[in-house]
Amino acid sequence: MRTLLFILLFISTSVFSQGKYTLIKTIETESDYFTTDNQSNVYVVKANELTKYNKDGKLLYKYSNKNLGNITFVDASNMLRVLLFYKEFSQVVFLDNTLSQNGEAISLSLLDIYQPPLACSSYNNGIWVYDQQSFSLLRYDKTLQDIQQTGNLQTLQNDSLQPNMMIEYDNRLYLNNPRSGILIFDIYGTYYKTIPVKNATQFQPITDWVYYQSEKKIKAYNIKTTEEKEFEMPLTDFRNFRLEMSILILQTEKSISLFSAE
Repeated sequence: MRTLLFILLFISTSVFSQGKYTLIKTIETESDYFTTDNQSNVYVVKANELTKYNKDGKLLYKYSNKNLGNITFVDASNMLRVLLFYKEFSQVVFLDNTLSQNGEAISLSLLDIYQPPLACSSYNNGIWVYDQQSFSLLRYDKTLQDIQQTGNLQTLQNDSLQPNMMIEYDNRLYLNNPRSGILIFDIYGTYYKTIPVKNATQFQPITDWVYYQSEKKIKAYNIKTTEEKEFEMPLTDFRNFRLEMSILILQTEKSISLFSAE
């Protein structure tokens, strides 16, 4: 299964580099943010509402919890346990694949973490949280026990640490600090390296490549070879992107468009 996944991801990155696309569907929506899972389902956020579409643009499910404020971040890397992070109230909610809530909301303040800017899923149903007070990464297991913690990450930077996105992928944790680059750690929180790409607003790891958006362009950096690429997009005025299994998804001000890569 793992070998098949890497073959499919290789195919996806290869067709992405050719820059040939066919429009599948345009979803008319003024969304704040979107993400995808590995089956090319699309998760669209508008204020406190999350909407899930399939890869053909068909609406599947909706979720909303007005008591927790607006949704800040969605991590759908595990489509059976989708993480929703509510920064304003320091809350985390987990949903199943039908966007039904799994258990009660988790208050990070009860873990003595106050106003964390970032949270994401981790292996074995864990959670990563970035604590801006200690400038450190904290990992909690499924029982909410603190089992990994980095030291002060400011010591790794020659500049201030103000990360805007964090995701775990393929046994690595990626933390984007736009002023210095994308920091990479192993799943135990040990620092590995920094990808020297600055001012990235969004990024997506795929095999050994990290695709990122900077200055209205999509670029990629190979973490093993340091090779860099830049790609042509079918739209010029887009705010966010994702690539899943040969499907490119672009968000504009008033729509989300799905393209097949040929």
